[in-house]
Amino acid sequence: MADDLLSQQPLALMSAPQPSLDRGVTGANAEALLWLERFCQPKQPMVVAKACQGGSGLDGGLAATSLYLWGPPGSGKSFWTQAWAQASAACHYVDLEDSDEGLAFIQLLDQARAKTWLLDNLHKAVESERLEAALFKLFVRSTETHERLVVTADCPPLQSLLMREDLRTRLGQGLIFELQELSDSEKLQALRNRAFELGWMNQPSRSDYDSLFRFMLERLPRGLDRLTALMDAADARALALKKPIGLNLIRSLLEGPIKNASV
Repeated sequence: MADDLLSQQPLALMSAPQPSLDRGVTGANAEALLWLERFCQPKQPMVVAKACQGGSGLDGGLAATSLYLWGPPGSGKSFWTQAWAQASAACHYVDLEDSDEGLAFIQLLDQARAKTWLLDNLHKAVESERLEAALFKLFVRSTETHERLVVTADCPPLQSLLMREDLRTRLGQGLIFELQELSDSEKLQALRNRAFELGWMNQPSRSDYDSLFRFMLERLPRGLDRLTALMDAADARALALKKPIGLNLIRSLLEGPIKNASV
């Protein structure tokens, strides 16, 4: 049984774990993620201050029907939208970077309604006139159906010069937030928190494994979700082999196929 577990771990680590809300780290994105939560749990009408584009307050005047999250790779756009798609039956997630999902979205639009559409990688929509037309149709329809739209992209709507003007204008009228990538200190604390959850130490503020975590952050080009998955695998291997957690154990997990896995 132990041998089977050990042989399967590197293969399992080649894919990032399924995003989940309990694995998310807010960092400097608290207000944006609070709005995302409200969009994904549509229990009551939402209003927003007129000056809230970019993030300033939760009190209001104008109805909020769209939320635009933008930021660089690693800022959590896909993680948080996928996590909410898993957590809320009100949400329907579409990755617009996937051409098959984009085509399915176009076909689905005439047949289905969703309380909240989570449209990830919107910047890829400019590569398809049909997809842009479908998105504009959804924006227009949402004023009558009260469907809510959450979209993510790699730049603000006004900088997306390739996007059709009527779609860009509507995106610019909703809530807009820039997501910030976690700082090194925030990532370090996230790894401490996971170590505490795994029982490696008795307080999440302890620095017992900081040298190991810094090695992981500096030497392993993977996102935080992959690093915590590596910790889970290290924990399982340590239990199976009855060995302590340490750099040698981590190195042993990185031998073989995982070393060349995509990041």
